[in-house]
Amino acid sequence: MSELRPSPAMTPDAADLLLGETNHRCANDLQLVVSLLSLQSRRATSTEARQALQDTLERVSILARARASLVRHDEAALDTAIREACEALHAQAEPRGILVSAKFCNCPPDIPPEKVIAITLAVNELATNAIKHAFVEGAVGRIDISVETDNQFVIVTVDDDGLPFAENAHDNRSGLGLGLVDRLITSIGGRVIKPRERSKVFKLLVPLQD
Repeated sequence: MSELRPSPAMTPDAADLLLGETNHRCANDLQLVVSLLSLQSRRATSTEARQALQDTLERVSILARARASLVRHDEAALDTAIREACEALHAQAEPRGILVSAKFCNCPPDIPPEKVIAITLAVNELATNAIKHAFVEGAVGRIDISVETDNQFVIVTVDDDGLPFAENAHDNRSGLGLGLVDRLITSIGGRVIKPRERSKVFKLLVPLQD
């Protein structure tokens, strides 16, 4: 993806315009990647390869949505990005009778874009894992996402009423997706609090200040 960098002598208005153009280019590039992955997944002959491509497509789609929201809005609003991620999750959840809901309390509008994108991707991973692995076939349920802040942290909670999370080597819910969540959140200075014993609640703690 091409990247444009502002000059030190550039005016604030010009820098904002350049940033908007960069986000626009990134969003377009990501949409192209989504299209290529979709085409490749349809051509894949192996079930395993097709599923891997589909999983990657869903991840890049969420990233593309988050980037596109930066283009459409003046501020990188976390609540907007997560709401749009939930819309994408509904396509997976609703056919199985699973409701995905999100609520927000004191969500600040000035969270840096890199944190908005990382948190949104992490929430998508946790919710997708729950959709795929927390509910037995035919069972209905719900996944609840909440976002709030205190004086120091953005606190994101992802909970569901499906099967308890069991953190062991044989649990499908503790694989690539959760490793990606850890990397995303630690990359922005945060930490992941995983469920203990028979809990199902994940918490993401991300500092408001770098």
